[in-house]
Amino acid sequence: MEPTRRGVLRGIGAGTAVLVVGSGTAAAQDDEGDGDAKVRVAHASPDAPNVDVFVDDEKVLEDVPYTTVSGYLELPADAYEVTIAAASDAEEPDDAETVVFQEDVTFEGEDYTVAAIGELEPDVSDEEFRVAVYEDSLGVLDEDTGRVRIVHASPDGPPVDVRVVDDDGATVLTLAEDIEFSEASENVEAESGTYSVAVFPTGADEDLDEAVFGPIDVEVRDGEVLTVFAMGFITEDEEPEFELVTADEEAAPFGRGGGRGRGPPEDADDCDTDSDH
Repeated sequence: MEPTRRGVLRGIGAGTAVLVVGSGTAAAQDDEGDGDAKVRVAHASPDAPNVDVFVDDEKVLEDVPYTTVSGYLELPADAYEVTIAAASDAEEPDDAETVVFQEDVTFEGEDYTVAAIGELEPDVSDEEFRVAVYEDSLGVLDEDTGRVRIVHASPDGPPVDVRVVDDDGATVLTLAEDIEFSEASENVEAESGTYSVAVFPTGADEDLDEAVFGPIDVEVRDGEVLTVFAMGFITEDEEPEFELVTADEEAAPFGRGGGRGRGPPEDADDCDTDSDH
């Protein structure tokens, strides 16, 4: 008997409690779900509380804190009502006291990141809370190669370039160029390894004194897709501060649906890029 839509969602919800604590496994990885969508959620709204995420009437993620990037949830391709609400004991969206987003979202048979961005109460910036949907690229990678993409989720951040730099600040590789708040860069494929990454205002000179953040070490892993989220406030003395939050996912054919979030490196000299979020 074919599983019902509600039954599929209930199964997802039952498995997502471990996602919240960062186990990294959201759904079975097999060849039967090729027509399904795989969806992960990123909490990048700096003044929003912990949130619950509902898909239709089912709670699929609960008590998700700021900077969390979940693993991938597997959904049949379809349109769903997605609700984001302040974390509570409510088991259905209609019972949630504080709903910050509730709209129909269509997911085709692709891979997506759904990110909560902007400020609930715009104060530091003019960017209001909203949800951005990005299509992910988890296709096959060459050996010893990773794929990198930057998501600009810092509401008061200017348009930026994100560059791999040498010790003198000279650009070795451009990861993102002139991306504005809410935008995602093009995917860049790079040899696996550790890179020194700095964030510059768009068009800034190749001088580390011009960087608004970094350089910090960022690891690109063989056969994995790395998304780097720029989160927090860049304005001096505003909290939470600007940071880079990284999340990895294995590229096909190695596997899909087992995303692993990594917390932000502390600094260039003390970087733990292997820590799970």
